[in-house]
Amino acid sequence: MIIIAFAFQSCEKEDDLISQNCEADCTEIVGKLMTDDGTTPIANRKITVVWDNTSSGFGTVRTKATTRTDSNGDFSISFFMRDDELESGIHRMSFERLNESEFLRSDLNGMPSIPSVRDTLVVRDHNVVKKAFVNLTLLNLDDIQGSDRFWTNFDYPRPTGFSQSIDGQIRGWTSEFESNQVLEVAGNQEIIIEIVRKINDITTTENETLFVEAGTTLNYTVDFNN
Repeated sequence: MIIIAFAFQSCEKEDDLISQNCEADCTEIVGKLMTDDGTTPIANRKITVVWDNTSSGFGTVRTKATTRTDSNGDFSISFFMRDDELESGIHRMSFERLNESEFLRSDLNGMPSIPSVRDTLVVRDHNVVKKAFVNLTLLNLDDIQGSDRFWTNFDYPRPTGFSQSIDGQIRGWTSEFESNQVLEVAGNQEIIIEIVRKINDITTTENETLFVEAGTTLNYTVDFNN
């Protein structure tokens, strides 16, 4: 208990929002926060930049700058990096968590880190994936034996030039699984499903492109034997 308490006390949080008054050697970040495959803006969402120099619960988290997206999902942040921030740690960006009933893995609200460089312009366009469902029927699971393998890979391609909150999921199946599975998947954007079967040491793959409207459920069947 004492060790845990000491670790928490050793992570110091600092407020350095004054760095947004930067007039020279500023680091500027511009970008968009979007959804629906990069076509729909997420407006009036708070964006935060911090410098994180923690390790194993020790160190400093320093808030550097905040802003909000406009009606088009655009944002712009400018701030000054201190000398110690150029030597260690990382500059992280995040946005306020969105509604978990509407967005897939809403806990994944981070954005790619920022290079620790002064007097530079960084572009960060980010797509947040909406949530849909696939009602997956898996046929002939009882035929999976020994070294046989069976899995599905759901891939969510990113819009060109964007980072993305989640890129997909891989699920492996055995004879112990129920034949009906309801999976949360990307909504309002392309899904590429890869089906992989290894039967008698021979591996085969097939791919299909799906589209599921956000908030709805698509029925989809996969047969281990075919």
